[in-house]
Amino acid sequence: MSRPPRLPLTALRVFEAAARHESFLQAAEDLAITPGAVSRQIKSLEAELSVRLFERFNRAVRLTDTGRRLATGVRQGLSRMEEAVAEVRGARPGPLAVTAMHSFAARWLVPRLHLFNERHPDIQVLIAASDTAVDLARDPYDVAIRFGRGPYPGFAAQKLISLFLFPVCSPRLLEQTPLNHPRDLANVPLLADVYLAQAEPDWGHWLQLAGAPEVDWQRGQQFSNVYLAIEAAMAGRGVALAEAALVQDELASGRLVKPFDIELLSSYSQWILTLPEKADRPDIRKFRNWLIAQADADGLRRIA
Repeated sequence: MSRPPRLPLTALRVFEAAARHESFLQAAEDLAITPGAVSRQIKSLEAELSVRLFERFNRAVRLTDTGRRLATGVRQGLSRMEEAVAEVRGARPGPLAVTAMHSFAARWLVPRLHLFNERHPDIQVLIAASDTAVDLARDPYDVAIRFGRGPYPGFAAQKLISLFLFPVCSPRLLEQTPLNHPRDLANVPLLADVYLAQAEPDWGHWLQLAGAPEVDWQRGQQFSNVYLAIEAAMAGRGVALAEAALVQDELASGRLVKPFDIELLSSYSQWILTLPEKADRPDIRKFRNWLIAQADADGLRRIA
């Protein structure tokens, strides 16, 4: 009795991601591989099946009718496989454990977490706020959202948010002391996070970019993290230098205002880290995809 041909599961999973996005680049980001690797897997699958799955254009791809039919079947098949594995594995002990830095967890992640809960009510998430490094191989965390420059060898790492820095203050302060030019910051207290990583940009870098290097930014109140500086800014105690993700909601509500349009792109970013062997676990993959989609919706994944 002849054995059925083996399914090219790796190529099919890559194909499913490329078909879902109709983009090799976005599929590569989803799977934490290179666009070239996606292209090679698709070509290999097309050769094995002797069909064309995508029409290729200069900067885009589009599913053929055959590719669309295959994508539907593969998506259903992968979903059934995930369900079967989850059933055999049984209830996973404990929630999906996510560690993130205090400021990022409090100001961006936690206020949006209900959106993930609404979409995936079957996945319980535990958020642990910590500014210290964690060892995902030994510590009880499944996902780490960390501030750094990458590329994090040995991990499945994906950039989540590009960091743009700019001054913020309360509208009351702006009414009392107009800030028409960056040089006017000499007339107000500047609130600074002083526990910075090596080469992390500070007030001095922003003032240089803004054409006001003479402003003495070190004379104001100093804090151990940017969360406290932002709180002081909302209380009208001065002007803080903040990243977009940490003040987005306050700017939208009017609790903070942005006196200048000048933004400084940091060499640091927020990254999603997992162990490679866990990266494709369904709950981790769903949480990672939601994080990226939410950051996109908030306009935080833009580049300079």
